[in-house]
Amino acid sequence: MIRFSRTPALLAVAIAAVLLGACSATTPQPRPQPSVAVSPQLVDPSVDYHDPHAVCAAFAVAAHRVDTAVDRDPTDVYRRAAMYLDARLAAAVPDQDSVRLTPQWQELTHHRAYTDVQVGPYAGDALPPDTAEQRHVGALVAVQPIGRDGWRGTIERHTVMCGLRPSTIAWRISEYEIG
Repeated sequence: MIRFSRTPALLAVAIAAVLLGACSATTPQPRPQPSVAVSPQLVDPSVDYHDPHAVCAAFAVAAHRVDTAVDRDPTDVYRRAAMYLDARLAAAVPDQDSVRLTPQWQELTHHRAYTDVQVGPYAGDALPPDTAEQRHVGALVAVQPIGRDGWRGTIERHTVMCGLRPSTIAWRISEYEIG
């Protein structure tokens, strides 16, 4: 597994790559996702943090879920995803002034788009072996941008591989790769 230390920038690049799309005439149903402040103590009450697979799947969804009616920029997406990260990664959230708004983000904003994210089982290369101090799990995500004006982007599929370590509230992601 490739380890990333510059996760905010890489996450923004991965999100931008996912969000390119084509057109369709179907009217979308908005699903706003409120922004949250980053805190290593913040938890998602719907996720079992004792299950590394559940934590990785929840992170995979959060890292790809965008709603331009709520999100000012990719920083808001990262802040939501940070509730599954360990304190070191969560502290690496970029500030809003350092985030570059890509043409893909601008297209999403133009269409007032959000993303529909589906998560499934990982079917990629073998993951590193688990140890007492670290678990490795993965997930497959399918992401489709949907504009409130009827625009639909193409469905993109990506893998998310997570390295998790125990924390004060069970498992948190200590490293990840989005491919």
